Amino acid sequence: MLWIAAAFILSLRMPGANPEGALSVLMEPDGTGTWRMLIAQFEKENPDIPIQMVEGPPATNAREDLYAASFLSGKAGFDIVYCDVVWTAKFAAAGWLRDLTDRLSRQDLNDFLPQELEAGSYKGRVYRIPAFTDAGMLYYRKDLVESPPVTFDDLERQAQQLQNRNRWGFLWQGKQYEGLTTVFLEILWGFGGEWIDAKTKQVYLDSREAVKALEFLKKTIGTISPPAVTSYIEEDTRTLFQAGRAVFLRNWPYVWTLVRESPVKDKVAFVPMVHAPGESSAATLGGWGFAVSETSSRVEDAWKFVKFITGTEQMKVMYERMGRIPSRRNLVPAEFVPIIEKARMRPAIPEYAQASDILQRWVSAALTGRPGCEEALKKAAEETRALLGHAK
Repeated sequence: MLWIAAAFILSLRMPGANPEGALSVLMEPDGTGTWRMLIAQFEKENPDIPIQMVEGPPATNAREDLYAASFLSGKAGFDIVYCDVVWTAKFAAAGWLRDLTDRLSRQDLNDFLPQELEAGSYKGRVYRIPAFTDAGMLYYRKDLVESPPVTFDDLERQAQQLQNRNRWGFLWQGKQYEGLTTVFLEILWGFGGEWIDAKTKQVYLDSREAVKALEFLKKTIGTISPPAVTSYIEEDTRTLFQAGRAVFLRNWPYVWTLVRESPVKDKVAFVPMVHAPGESSAATLGGWGFAVSETSSRVEDAWKFVKFITGTEQMKVMYERMGRIPSRRNLVPAEFVPIIEKARMRPAIPEYAQASDILQRWVSAALTGRPGCEEALKKAAEETRALLGHAK
């Protein structure tokens, strides 16, 4: 994958690919046109700082590879990094990001969500400024569901009762990618389990709680979830749910804005993710922010853009047009607060990408065939311990 990414990066350096003097940033596909609108606003206010926005692939993992290839090339690549919460530790540990700690005002430090600031930090220093936050949540058809589920048993029972030949009971993201990690973690935490302790790097994937979590997901396939759920990403599940093809959907807050313009508008509500009796609901913390590349020769201009794009007014636009929950406390809509407050970080370790890949591979293997859940998690735990230096 990295050689493909390197070829892509090199293509950006071809004559005419990069407007002269422009700061470059690799972004997600701009389906709503919001990013281009905000960039145009910045350029209008700062005519001497043009921005070249490169639209990368929709998959987070693929854009991570593109950024890594850019940095590893040893040449000046992107000036600004549109950064996922799980990239910070890896990119900062590699020396790819500028330390922005001393550039944050006291007001910003108090205003940003604490968990988002933490997710943008490495070894006590801030490298990524939050733009919007994310947390997994459970959508449901309020015209069908009398009382929303609280436990896994509630979800399973109601999904079975309310599904029919035209709609499934429960949709989630089961493809082998980062989305599967986030779904599995919410189930794992809901059973009281853990994955990796970021401080000690101890691994708990072969615990009884982890096995229960994987067994729960596996038994939904073909019963309350479609057999093809193991190939679904966020947008696959969103489009099916919006078309009225499911009772429950696990997804992110952005769906809330889009579903209100769909055939099931006024028929949908959401609650925190379900959990086991005696345990607590937990959402996987997501979200994106902006960082300044260590290779950029125009640090002050890059910081000026980062400060602009993570400003209050820009966050309001992101929410109104894209459904992205602002990462500033005073802007989080009240209905999302209970879920955002319970959002949990994935382990902030430099080896995160490799650890997540191990988890994805073994969870996907168990979901799509052999081995069994217990064996798959045992293998995943062994590989993860070897990765983190705890092979014994």
